[in-house]
Amino acid sequence: MKIAENNKNKFRGRVILVNPGIDISQPFNPDKIGMFPNNAIQILGTILHQNMFEIKIIDGRYVSVVDAIEQILNLADKDLVFVGFSVMTIQVKWAYMVSHGIKKRKPGITVIWGGVHPSLFPEQTVSDNSIDICAVNDCASTIVQIAHSLRDKMDISKISGLCYKQDNKIIKTQPNLVYDDFTNIPFIDFTIMNHKVYSRNNVVASDSSINKEYKGDIVYPINTAIGCGFRCNFCINVILKKKYKMRSAEEIVNRIKFLQKEYGANYIHFNDENFFGSKKRTYQFVELILSNDIRIKWRPSVRANYFNKDFVNDSFVKDLERSGMVVAVMGGESASQKTLDRLKKGITVEDIHRAVEILSKTKIIPKMSFMVGLPGETEKEIRETYKLAVELKEKYPTFQSAVFPFRLYPGSELYDLSISKYGYKPPESLVDWVKNDEIEDKGSWGYQHSKSYNWITVKEVFELRNNVHSTYRTFAWKVSPHVVNKGLKAKFKYLIICLFYKLSTIRLKKEFYRLNLEHMLMRLFKI
Repeated sequence: MKIAENNKNKFRGRVILVNPGIDISQPFNPDKIGMFPNNAIQILGTILHQNMFEIKIIDGRYVSVVDAIEQILNLADKDLVFVGFSVMTIQVKWAYMVSHGIKKRKPGITVIWGGVHPSLFPEQTVSDNSIDICAVNDCASTIVQIAHSLRDKMDISKISGLCYKQDNKIIKTQPNLVYDDFTNIPFIDFTIMNHKVYSRNNVVASDSSINKEYKGDIVYPINTAIGCGFRCNFCINVILKKKYKMRSAEEIVNRIKFLQKEYGANYIHFNDENFFGSKKRTYQFVELILSNDIRIKWRPSVRANYFNKDFVNDSFVKDLERSGMVVAVMGGESASQKTLDRLKKGITVEDIHRAVEILSKTKIIPKMSFMVGLPGETEKEIRETYKLAVELKEKYPTFQSAVFPFRLYPGSELYDLSISKYGYKPPESLVDWVKNDEIEDKGSWGYQHSKSYNWITVKEVFELRNNVHSTYRTFAWKVSPHVVNKGLKAKFKYLIICLFYKLSTIRLKKEFYRLNLEHMLMRLFKI
């Protein structure tokens, strides 16, 4: 990114921000860039850019480890202040390999890790020679101070929320007590990245594999809230202890107008954990959209228990549809009430049924995720969850579900319970976390293989069923009534998909998981 001519004298240095990849062996097709980089990368990049630092973003989902290293080294001149990684646990191996690679060739480069994983294990992370500093928890309020201090080679010991090495000792500064809110978190400046490519190929919003009518949309994300007011014991929000804070309905609508005017946006992906966290704001937002005649599609996350006579009822859901809401993303988690209660989810199985039923009376697509393989979960409860996902699809054709193998989040209540009660042995060093990656199931976006979990007694069945359901999910999404099929070839392809969908459905119902031929045929026909 070039610095404007009249600001050249204010240029304060270059910062490279890295959004790590997940799969080492096979990055996504760089010609099909979709989801924007994670929120932390975008927000911190915006703040630094506003303070006259040049920002370069490396998106590791679309480049190999080798290419990422080369790109970083090519930018590593005298103006480079630091290279920053925002790292989740499933990204540790990729981030480690790139950090190690650039340090091996240019040891003088300052490498900073932030994000969830290093925030949970700062000493463990910074003990590795490839990482110089860990930024613990939120650092929007300190990132400019960090950049200035590193650029000018000043002491960083007074900056809160840091963990670093000095004279072979690990030093932790005072905790950062300034939890980020919207007083120091700006709306994202999309000029710091190739936003037009992301916006036109956004796989989250376009759902190109299932809803071709949205494929040509111009999609932009908006963050309207921080944290979550609920305390599910498996969730990252509980770990980070972020209080629920939100922007006003007026701010959100004004931002939508800006994105429409400046970039031609016609689809908004709300990145919040729970867009419906305030009933008052939700109603105000919908009213403003309708009264201002704003033509926009939007995709939020919502809790299933909000669908009741007092909140999202049959009447209000029609207003949501008229306002442009096209997808409702929900976490159902389980078909077992005992499991939901153990998770402290705060919803009932009846809530799940009611939410899907209400949404299915509209064009809004109910999209729900479930988890299986949780500590304390029985084989019977696992079967019930798969059964519910299939039955809801059969009853409500627009319904979309995803059943994922459960993944432990370090630091959560459930993580600690898995160690103390169920014998789970966590990695004890950053290198151990890297080695742990070898047993990750990359086909499920980084979910751990069942052999990591002692409480899963029928591991072969667990894995076979997951593989069949992954195939079923692909077919089930593709037979959605929202899919547009034109031409003889498309209709023939659609008939094949319908056949595979029926076969996969029968396999799940009859609990026959071997000989997953549908997947092979799917690849053969390039479906």
